[in-house]
Amino acid sequence: MRPVVTALFCLAATAASHAYAGGQDRLADPKAAVEQAFWQQLYAGGGVTLYCGKAFSAPSGLLSASPVYSAKQIKSALRCVTDSQCQVANPQYPYMLADLHNLYPDQSRIELARRNALFGTVGEGSQSTLADCDFKSAYQLVEPRDAAKGNVARAIFYMHTEYGLPIVGQLQMFQQWNRLDPVDDEERARNSKIESIQGNRNRFIDDPTLADSLEP
Repeated sequence: MRPVVTALFCLAATAASHAYAGGQDRLADPKAAVEQAFWQQLYAGGGVTLYCGKAFSAPSGLLSASPVYSAKQIKSALRCVTDSQCQVANPQYPYMLADLHNLYPDQSRIELARRNALFGTVGEGSQSTLADCDFKSAYQLVEPRDAAKGNVARAIFYMHTEYGLPIVGQLQMFQQWNRLDPVDDEERARNSKIESIQGNRNRFIDDPTLADSLEP
């Protein structure tokens, strides 16, 4: 009976995912997507890190492709543990991991601070700010600088809408972040460049007001 129940769950999860927009369908190998599409195409000429706002001219061991919606959160949403289990549960799993709209460059030390933490508002007096970076953390919560909050929110909205993933955190907070940090020219250019690489756009960058219609 257990294999039958498991199979039914997998089919249901797969069917549910296709009820959404479908995400991207060009990049199926997350490792190759990071090494080639992300670093060699999207950021071939350098760029600025998301959470610390540090300019860089080329990839280095101090930088990483940081997923806004983490791999751990994706696995939790799909109720799987290993990569092979996740791909059975939802064939879109590797495409989620490879999706450039969910990846931003940042310092590797930020990834350590973000590990197992949720986005939220870190209260005054209980926060720790990393040196040379307006990135607050406390009690398994992290709060990015104001200039990154909109990018974070729009990436999360994208993953939710395209792949049917739950919004991990407070929807109203992310909607507020979306309004606090409006889309800028750099984000629009990045959206267009990603479209040329993987074939789709983040609709919340094209029309940020769509976020106001999202419901818990």
